[in-house]
Amino acid sequence: MSYFYGVSVNNGTRPGFKKTSEKFGICFEGVECEGVAHDVKIKLETFHNWSQVIDIILASLEFFHNASNVEDDLQNKVNDWLGNFEGFGLLFTFLPSEIYQYFLLNYFHIIKTLQEDEDMYSHNNMSFQVDDDIQIQMRNPIPYQDAFHRIKTLYELESGGLPFSDLIPMIEVKFLQLAGGPKDQERRKILLIKFKSSYSKFNFIAKFTIEKKRLRRTLAEIAAEVVGQMVEDSKDLEIPDTLKEVVSDKIVDADWISEKSRYIDEEKFK
Repeated sequence: MSYFYGVSVNNGTRPGFKKTSEKFGICFEGVECEGVAHDVKIKLETFHNWSQVIDIILASLEFFHNASNVEDDLQNKVNDWLGNFEGFGLLFTFLPSEIYQYFLLNYFHIIKTLQEDEDMYSHNNMSFQVDDDIQIQMRNPIPYQDAFHRIKTLYELESGGLPFSDLIPMIEVKFLQLAGGPKDQERRKILLIKFKSSYSKFNFIAKFTIEKKRLRRTLAEIAAEVVGQMVEDSKDLEIPDTLKEVVSDKIVDADWISEKSRYIDEEKFK
């Protein structure tokens, strides 16, 4: 087990990892790094639990209406996630060596303090991994979230009031339309999330493919799919309100497929 939530040694979510919801399927395709050795890319792809980011993406897509709104929503949500306990494992990747060492050393201090609180732990021994070469023996797992908040508060105090949020990289999100290809690719888009830090010597892009499912489970959905390709708004249709909701979903579905104008060169995004 690692204190840095979502990080493990060679046990992360590798490229090809998939998750689905009722309306969407997402596949983690990997990361692209600039100006670093290939082993950094490998570690980013195999040490981190990208399923957490996929969960954030799926939540943003739940009420999808257009790509621009989802891009803005994802930028805010990923930024917030990196500033919290769950995203600290990935944020730790961007820290320069001196700040990296600061957090690691203070982590040991907090571990020791929490171990001394006999009311918090039983006498069952266990061990867990902090870093590649560091292992700590403990009676019971500490409340990791509490340790994170203590380190975060300590950093802001000892840095002269610099907010912890300054360590969070800039996030940029972009949907790319797949150009050309067979018809069965028309429901797929590429989603790129760029992490750009002023503290780090490198930036990287996490790449996902998203497929919007074609839902034809009922006669109403099948009929609404045809109507959704012919109209731009369901409000003026003389049909029951319950069917208007189905048609509205199919209009969004048709827009997802036809949104060719949003295609940009992936190289320009880098």
